[in-house]
Amino acid sequence: MQTKILSLQQKDNLAVVQFSTTPCNTIEYSSLGNAMKQNFIEIMESSQQGTVNEIYVMNKSKFFVFMMDGDILSGAKQNRVLNTSVFLAPESKIKVPVSCVEQGRWNYNSDKFKSTDYVAPSEMRKSKSENVSANLKSFNSYQADQGDVWNKVNEYSNNLGVNSMTMSFSDLYAKSESVYDKFLQSFSAKKTATGIAFFLNKELKSVDVFNRTDIFQEYFPKMIKGIALDAYGTKANVEISEAEASFKTLDLLDRLETTEKEEHQGVGAGQEKRFSNNQHTGFELNYNGNLIHLSAHTLTQNDLEIKKRSNPYFR
Repeated sequence: MQTKILSLQQKDNLAVVQFSTTPCNTIEYSSLGNAMKQNFIEIMESSQQGTVNEIYVMNKSKFFVFMMDGDILSGAKQNRVLNTSVFLAPESKIKVPVSCVEQGRWNYNSDKFKSTDYVAPSEMRKSKSENVSANLKSFNSYQADQGDVWNKVNEYSNNLGVNSMTMSFSDLYAKSESVYDKFLQSFSAKKTATGIAFFLNKELKSVDVFNRTDIFQEYFPKMIKGIALDAYGTKANVEISEAEASFKTLDLLDRLETTEKEEHQGVGAGQEKRFSNNQHTGFELNYNGNLIHLSAHTLTQNDLEIKKRSNPYFR
């Protein structure tokens, strides 16, 4: 994969690097949001009774549909977040692993789920990625740690001072527009970009790479909203130079090329290559030689301490 840095944009302590990758736009597919607008797909509970950590997705179209790790779905018996990225095959029906992000509700407010215009913050996605990788290795399961996800919702709620009757993560976005609005106004997506790197206080937090430029354009503001919740309440006006941000981004992408990965059958079409070591956690989702989505999160010393406590064999 060849990479070209396109821009560095900064606001307060948040810096965003956008870059293009080659090859790109190698396969046609729709995004979750567009597919739902056109009624290509339906998303519902796995049964009338429902199952917290599993939902049912039906693609009625002749197109592939991409659903991103961290996508949040609202409605049905409670709001959910996707545990990993999914490449949904045409005219297919599958069950998708999810986690609950609305602990205080278990009753229908709609018969089907709706897509939202935000994704989970970086810290929640990172923690979820670690747990999914561990469960795939031990149990061949794409389940995350539901208790940990609820704890993350509670942490963000306390940090933002948001009270929710149903402990819904979506209420954080509904009631905290001022938190992410300044970032939405400060950052704009580049037309040829396929990848993004987020920095907080000069530290590289995460990288996402997409196959298609139009998919990147759609997810750009959603990811900005997510990272804004991580940036809230931390140091302000901590800038990074363009040279340092570019180097750290390219260095991470280079190291990911040679990082040891474990291959698993994807939830939908394609294969996942997961990695989880003492530096990074994440995955690549590939289909027929096409990179659909790469997601990587940098681990901190605190993350490693948590990892050691939960896994005595980790070094």
